[in-house]
Parts: sequence; C-alpha cells; structure tokens
Amino acid sequence: MSLRFLPIVSLILGSLLLAGCDLLADQTDQYILRGNTMGTSYTIKALRARGKIDKEALYNDIKATLDNANDKLNNWTDDTEISRFNASPSTNWQDISPTFLEVLQEAQRIHAESNGRFDITLSPLIDMWGFGPEDNETLPSKAEIDAALANVGQDSLLELRNDPPSLRKRRGAVSVNLGAIAKGYSADLIARTLEKHGITDYLVEIGGDLIARGVNDMGVPWRVGIEKPNEIGRAVQLVVSVTDMGLATSGDYRNFFLDEEGRRMSHIIDPVTGRPVTHNLASVTVLAADGMRADGLATALLVLGEEEGREMANRLNIPAYFITREEEGFATSSSKAFDALMAKQNKAASKGD
Repeated sequence: MSLRFLPIVSLILGSLLLAGCDLLADQTDQYILRGNTMGTSYTIKALRARGKIDKEALYNDIKATLDNANDKLNNWTDDTEISRFNASPSTNWQDISPTFLEVLQEAQRIHAESNGRFDITLSPLIDMWGFGPEDNETLPSKAEIDAALANVGQDSLLELRNDPPSLRKRRGAVSVNLGAIAKGYSADLIARTLEKHGITDYLVEIGGDLIARGVNDMGVPWRVGIEKPNEIGRAVQLVVSVTDMGLATSGDYRNFFLDEEGRRMSHIIDPVTGRPVTHNLASVTVLAADGMRADGLATALLVLGEEEGREMANRLNIPAYFITREEEGFATSSSKAFDALMAKQNKAASKGD
C-alpha cells in the first residue's frame, strides 16, 4: 500500500489540464491550481463563489494545507510526524496531531470492515519488495517475509487513543504507512479549505484520488473517466458523474515489476501472505462520502480480489467498479450500489436530453 506515483483516474474536465503549475488561473468562471505534493501531482478546479475571492489568501491556505498534510503523513522524508513515530523504538504512548488521529481512525474502520486485509503496518514488506523509498534489487526469501510479518498487524501491534490523541506500538519495530489513504485525505482537506473561502463547486484531485462537490462550469455534475488498466498508454473505460462524493481507483498496472518467471509483482501487498497480490483484478474504483474513505476502500478491495471484494462492497453498500484481466482481454463487474448509482445517473441524463 505504498504511495502511487501516477494518476489512475482520468479527469474529463476540458481546460483543467491546461493550467500552469502552481498558479491560480483567473478564468471567466473558475479558478485552477496545479502542482506537486506527496510525490505526486494535484489539480484543483473551483468555480467562482458568490462575492469576491481573495486569491492570494486562498492560494496561501491551500499551500499551508498541503504542507501540513505532507509534514504529518509522508513516509518518504525523515522529518515528518509519521516518520518520527516509525523511527522511535518506544512502546510508550506518543502524542499525535489531530490530523494523524483522523486518518488513523478511518484506517481502523477500514481494517475492521475488510477483516484485516487493509493494514497500515505493512512498511517492512513494502520496503522489502522494493516499493519503499529505496530500491531492493533482490526478491525477499520466505524467511525474510516471515520475519517481516512478525511486525505486521494493525489490530494487534498498534493501539490508538482518541483523548488525548496518542498512538503506541506494542513492538518497537512496528512502523506505519498511510500511502493507501493519505492522498484521499489530503484532497478532503483541500475541499474544506475551499469551502472556508465560500467555494462550493469544485473538484480536487491528488494522484488520481479526488473529491467533488456541486457542479462544473457547464452546470452539471463533474465528469470523471475511469481508466482502462493498460500498462502503456491511457484510455477511458467508463465515464461517471461525481458530485458530493469522493472517488479513488487502486490498480496494479502503474507500479509493479516482473519477476524472473514473468509474474507481475504489484505494489499492493496482502498482509496475510506478505506478498504482492497475484489474482486477476487489475483495478477497482470506489465512490464514497469523501476522498479518504474512497482511497482506503479501493486498496482494501484490490487486496481482496474481485470475488471477495465485490462481496465486501455489497455487504457495506459501497459503489465499486472492478476490471479484471481475462484471457480474451479485460472484463468488468460492479457492486449493487454502483449499478444503482449508474442507473440513477443514466435516468437523470435521459431526462436532460
């Protein structure tokens, strides 16, 4: 569950991709901001709010929000809150920020909902398989995997306290990786910042994870394309409308390598086996109330695979769209909640025609 570096959701947003990096573009009806954070890119598109917007204050608030999230949740630098927690061998309670607490609470929820298949203590395995900050030139042995698994187990090796916000390890070598949920949460934080400035129609995308509210500059819900899980090139599999919800896609086709036998080694690690998942589920897209939940659930469902993932999605009423690899090409399936959402969107579109 390491950070994904390339977006795996295509934004069907017209001029959105034309804005300059790190510049607010004052267009006729919208503000656009693009840049980089957490090792990936972000794009923000917001319609004008009623009344005058202080663009400089808005930009500064967005930058401060992203910097704060990065300083708390980024595993890839040594001076962040999460990295300091990971580096400490202490098994005593350690104070944590409200930001860290909020993400950990959702991680606990998804861990329970997925029967442990979403796990934020996978850092030793992520590093061992070469998906961490440093490359690993050799594949781990069974003994090395078993040794790493001794320090994996979110429910048994971590203890969270809400008041005061604090976290402790039950074993000093345990470390936390929030790469499967942090970008969605960061998008949520930007959304809150926009609303603080009176902006209620917007789309925020960070590394392919997004949250959208209201309508686009055409006065209709934001249109988002779900990519085909091609390893080379980009093409849209399905276009969905997104408003007042988050959307995230988790896939095995952007961050992987092939072993000596030609088997795909994805960055998605199964906490039960300690190995990259090997089923035929290429990607799963989830819609949820916010970006953080969509982000975490997408990873959980990808770990589970199409059959178990769809069962979980149906059990929890999660709109989820699955793309699997078959001998003849890609096949798709979806949860009942996703089918209901698409039927509702199609009905609304037919009325509009």
